[in-house]
Amino acid sequence: MSNNLVRVQIYLEPDNLYIIDRIAKEKKLTRSKVIRDAIEKHATKLVKKDLFKRKGGKNALIEMGGMGVSKTGKVGLNVDEIYLND
Repeated sequence: MSNNLVRVQIYLEPDNLYIIDRIAKEKKLTRSKVIRDAIEKHATKLVKKDLFKRKGGKNALIEMGGMGVSKTGKVGLNVDEIYLND
């Protein structure tokens, strides 16, 4: 496991959690590892489809972190922009 992991909380539908737990049990992995692997696979798939330009072969998740452009010119998106513009 990487030392660069950051703890986050997410909400999942019960059916999705059940599937994740079944996969974890079958593959003898932790729930967290199954979720991390799924996110990494999806992010890599998006990069391969050129939805996000690769910069020097960096990790797809790192590249996705800066995918939004704030109307205010700040580095991160404002919470209002994220939730009100969907």
